[in-house]
Amino acid sequence: MKILFLILTMICATMLKAQVVPFYSATNDKYGYKDEKGKTVIAPKYDLAYTLDEGMAAVRLNGKYGYVDQKGKEVIHPKYDNTWKFIGGYAAVKLGDKYGFIDKSGREVILLIYENAYNYHGTCCYKGQAHVKENGKWKMIAINQ
Repeated sequence: MKILFLILTMICATMLKAQVVPFYSATNDKYGYKDEKGKTVIAPKYDLAYTLDEGMAAVRLNGKYGYVDQKGKEVIHPKYDNTWKFIGGYAAVKLGDKYGFIDKSGREVILLIYENAYNYHGTCCYKGQAHVKENGKWKMIAINQ
């Protein structure tokens, strides 16, 4: 029974680690994603492709940023002028000259109304809060969950 449990644990751990990784293609000067076996899951089409954080990776296409998930699916179509990695399930994004925060579905949980924003703090004493700049001053706000 212990051996069966150990085998199941190893299989589950391997599945949890399975994720896509970015790769560069010199052929068309673009980035795509491959799975853990080296199989292409997203053909090279992005100008930039980042590694996964919390199962999401930022990508840039034609100067705009969006996100793909660990299966290589484009979850949030590139539309933002800048993005940051996901922390605690949320990411700071910039559109035009305004900043806000999105969740992993792309829903804007904090409207893009701020002059600047630091990425959401999902750990330690800042859990559930974000740094934003409004009227020239930095402050902490609660994130809508």
